[in-house]
Amino acid sequence: MKSKWLGIIILVLISCSRTKQTSEIKVAEKSNTIYLNGNWQLQMLFASDNKWIKIPFIYIDVNNKTFTGNSGCNTISGKLIINKSYLAFDKNMISTEMACVDARSNNDENSFLSALLKINKFFINNDELELGQGEIVIMKFKRI
Repeated sequence: MKSKWLGIIILVLISCSRTKQTSEIKVAEKSNTIYLNGNWQLQMLFASDNKWIKIPFIYIDVNNKTFTGNSGCNTISGKLIINKSYLAFDKNMISTEMACVDARSNNDENSFLSALLKINKFFINNDELELGQGEIVIMKFKRI
């Protein structure tokens, strides 16, 4: 009889331990997603040394799953798909159609917008946001 109760107690303890670990993981994922909320300024695009006339930025609203920002020339906005470390920018984003200052600005803007549409993963480390396609980091942002 003692061994039966001992077995039940062990099962209960194992069950509680697994529940705690699972809930800790969910809290970590949720807090990482919540930390994504806010203003982010581009630091790097495609590991190159871009010299932007106007540095692109995005504001991410996790609760509404939307973003707004500036692509270096035009104002942009749209919807996001967010799930754990998955992040994607909706291909139907809205953009103003202002004339950019010079041809270089236009090329940089096109590169920025193209990169946003390739994103499917994010990682946050302190105040740095890395956006990537799979394991390849395409863009880095700093919280502003």
